[in-house]
Amino acid sequence: MEYINLLKKLLASVGIGKATVDTLLLTDELIAGQTFDIEVIIKGGDVSQHLNGIELAIMAQAKAESEVGDEEVTYNKNVVLQHWLQELNVEVQPQETITRHFSLDLHSEVPASSFHGQQIAKVWLQTGLDIKNGIDGSDNDPLTIHPSPTQLAVLEVIEQSGYSLFKIDLEVGGVRGENFSSHLPCYQEYEFKQQSRSLFGAKEIEVTFVDNGHETGVLIEIDRLFLGDGYRSISIPNHCSSIEQVRPYIEKIL
Repeated sequence: MEYINLLKKLLASVGIGKATVDTLLLTDELIAGQTFDIEVIIKGGDVSQHLNGIELAIMAQAKAESEVGDEEVTYNKNVVLQHWLQELNVEVQPQETITRHFSLDLHSEVPASSFHGQQIAKVWLQTGLDIKNGIDGSDNDPLTIHPSPTQLAVLEVIEQSGYSLFKIDLEVGGVRGENFSSHLPCYQEYEFKQQSRSLFGAKEIEVTFVDNGHETGVLIEIDRLFLGDGYRSISIPNHCSSIEQVRPYIEKIL
């Protein structure tokens, strides 16, 4: 019996028969800056294990660039947007179930993952167990995050101004406007093309948002024929959430 228990402990230390974790999202639809609730369910494995804590992280997959020889290569990179460590310091017995409830604040700059019912980015909550002398149990849960009402209004005004949305990217890096700058390791870019050709109009527009919780910074890169790229930015109070309220701000910089 002692040999069997020792074998189980050795197996658990390399991830076999270990404690497992499952996270339930109690809030299905999210907007950046919102508080959401989760329930973490830990189930003991084949042997008792000491749990130091629970690690929680908001993760995203973003495009990154790297130079390989003389070429620039684009690849997908997983980045940490937010991180929490919740101390447990408990012993979980074989097949025992431990449940914990947490309320987490989503950062106001976390990118949207859903736009009009379509997935536009991979953003998820990753849960890990900090197990003494063992490999972490982990669980990944996709997050459905919608653009804020202010952001949606801005995008609609741009479409009504003669542009069509054709691509949404999540890219590693940061952005800076006249009175704002981003803080997370990636940013979301909405790319528009002109609906009809014009010698003097912008052929492409790229829009990035930086929300500080009170205002939404809007950075627009405008690509005009013969004139090259130019950047313009403005901050819009978040209480401006309708097309009518947002339009004066955007028309000022388009």
